[in-house]
Amino acid sequence: MIRHRHGSEYFLFTQHDHALLSGRLAERISGQPVARPSDRAIQGIALHDCGWPLHDDRPILNDRGEPLHVFEAPPWVATQVWSASARRAANKDPYTGLLVSIHVLNLSGMSLASHRSPHELFELNKFQHQQVEFQEDLRKRLGMRVDAPLTLGLARPNTSPEEDQLLFDYRLLRALDQLSLALLCSEDLFHSIDGLLTEPGGQAIQIRLERPADFHVRLNPWMFDAPRLELSVSFRRMPIQPFGDQGEFRFAYDRAAVEQVDVIVETGTARL
Repeated sequence: MIRHRHGSEYFLFTQHDHALLSGRLAERISGQPVARPSDRAIQGIALHDCGWPLHDDRPILNDRGEPLHVFEAPPWVATQVWSASARRAANKDPYTGLLVSIHVLNLSGMSLASHRSPHELFELNKFQHQQVEFQEDLRKRLGMRVDAPLTLGLARPNTSPEEDQLLFDYRLLRALDQLSLALLCSEDLFHSIDGLLTEPGGQAIQIRLERPADFHVRLNPWMFDAPRLELSVSFRRMPIQPFGDQGEFRFAYDRAAVEQVDVIVETGTARL
């Protein structure tokens, strides 16, 4: 769940709605300077957080009595929803599942870099071993190599056309994940999107990002099929106040109306 502080209220966005926004942005890639993604890559981008309803349908509080923000999720929550995301995506298509599994495996790598207790480190390591085995099975189903050296599920550039395609799709998923987070979070998270590839086997480029207002982002260079995109995303509105317990919070959350907020992505002029 994304906890966006907006005046005296929180706007709460589910992670799956955030991912669906990423997928809608993927559909609007123009082909310049970034190649258009395939349908199954778009599906993977849209489903990259499809396991999060396990939490967001019954959200919990942090230790301050606030709705738990995605960046605060402890490993026992994160590994559960990451596993479900990869599994549910693979049920749609093995390549889609492989792409999502690589995404969550890389998230776990970033999580490992933080200071963790021995128990948390054990849970994260166990999750990574499970995903490596899961990816090997998906690669076999797809007729892809299982003997190439991999780092967090990805081969070195120019290993093969199939591996270059997978790397391109993953980098695009990561970029649109960051763009959707920049649109929906109240924190100023990113000033650029780095490492996006122009095409499979192509060069890496940097996208400069500006946030002139909440729910509004400008990009340079531009990669979409219109100079301005306006999209709506569902959210629930909650007062900024500590809740006494999980039951009180969930009761209020379930009773909150589902509303829509418009987000804007447009071409910018900021220098790289």
